[in-house]
Amino acid sequence: MIPHHFHLIWIGRNFPFVNRLAVESILQTNPGAKITIHFENPPANADWQALRSKVEFRAINLPELLSTLPQSMAAVVPVLEGISSGYLAGRANILRYLILYKEGGIYIDFDTLTVRDYRALLSQPAFIGEEAVFRYDDDRVSGRFKPGIIPTGIGFGMSYYLSYWNCKYLGDSAPVNLLNRALMSLWSDRKLNNAVLGCAPGNAFFAKAIALVPETDPKIKYALGPILMNRTWDTEASVHMRRMNADHFYFIPPSQTYRFFYGPAPELPAEAYSMHWCSSNHKKLAGGLTLENLGKPSANPTLFHKLALEIIRKGI
Repeated sequence: MIPHHFHLIWIGRNFPFVNRLAVESILQTNPGAKITIHFENPPANADWQALRSKVEFRAINLPELLSTLPQSMAAVVPVLEGISSGYLAGRANILRYLILYKEGGIYIDFDTLTVRDYRALLSQPAFIGEEAVFRYDDDRVSGRFKPGIIPTGIGFGMSYYLSYWNCKYLGDSAPVNLLNRALMSLWSDRKLNNAVLGCAPGNAFFAKAIALVPETDPKIKYALGPILMNRTWDTEASVHMRRMNADHFYFIPPSQTYRFFYGPAPELPAEAYSMHWCSSNHKKLAGGLTLENLGKPSANPTLFHKLALEIIRKGI
């Protein structure tokens, strides 16, 4: 059984208000859950300090963590040491697999908002969510060229801008959304993401993922994250994992996450547990989202503003 224990990882001195919102949303929707923030080089700002009385803060001690795991898992150390200082996400990817294998629970990224209690999923051995991504994305980031990438890329571009204009200027028109879904069927595949993960301790899927880390080139973007999850799924370890559709965690595709911040707020799927708004797409915007501006009512709130305001009003 999966423990009702949420794990988050933060490495770095900057800790924006949206990170605090992510934790507050878990606290409000999952009463009684344990929440642990694993950290290196901790921040010292007010939003970080505001969480200290509400959750566990735990410094990451890699030798201590590895000492409690199978000896073979120490093979990840050279990969961790080879990750550049500018790719902290790669380090966090490996750490989340080690922590989940050891303790079990639910790993969740800070660029999420949680809207539902996870206890309905805890009877599963493990779970992971899929999302709609550009079907040649793995080839693109790996520097491989396939002829189909050009026509598919044109369809992707048309879909991107159609959805953008629709949410920002056309009022989220239903016919335009229907056309966009038709375009998406031409350029997208359903692939796994690792922003939300859950498992019981000792899960074989994560044991396999950890075993594949030494064979992975950390210089390739996403190689230690979504690409590794999909490689692991393609092995026998997939029998130990429940694959969940995009509506659970990624109902807005990663290439269209501007829909969180522009236009009318779309309805959440009934199956949604958390929403991943993909901070790497919105670094400048995210830094400007504060308690002051998110706490003000709006006549036409965006999805992010609507959810954030609800969290703030409940009391943080």
